[in-house]
Amino acid sequence: MTDHNPVLVDTDIFGSVYVTPDRAARRGLPVDVWRSALEGARVLISFQTRAELLAGAFIDAWGERRVTGLRHKLDTTPTIGIDTAVIDAFAQLRADCRRAGHPLQAKQHNADCWHAASSIAKGVPLFAHDRIYAGAPGVALFKDPNSPPPLIDEHG
Repeated sequence: MTDHNPVLVDTDIFGSVYVTPDRAARRGLPVDVWRSALEGARVLISFQTRAELLAGAFIDAWGERRVTGLRHKLDTTPTIGIDTAVIDAFAQLRADCRRAGHPLQAKQHNADCWHAASSIAKGVPLFAHDRIYAGAPGVALFKDPNSPPPLIDEHG
């Protein structure tokens, strides 16, 4: 993969690889495998990842220095914001998932739906490790031929 190949990284993988890798490794997540898979990629995040990571830091009462470090990492990572294309992709994906009976349609998966919609709207693959995205209409998942990300069933 070259730097010209963008990949949208969801919150769990971005946080595990770039924000709290030691904690993620202690939880048994394959941080080194994910980091290796992203080598040379142009890592993107969505506005949703930024919001989720900041909320987690505030909920866990991170200190000022740690939050500043997180903000710096987020500020230096290209971020897909909300625009008409992302909103339209979200609405279409939600409708398509409802028609297909895919669980991404449920309100409890709004955050996941925003990640997927951002990926669809910008035409970049989504790197995620939870099963909610499997089979979602129009969602292109990032696949590293050497080590595909393990899928876990976090969302039912």
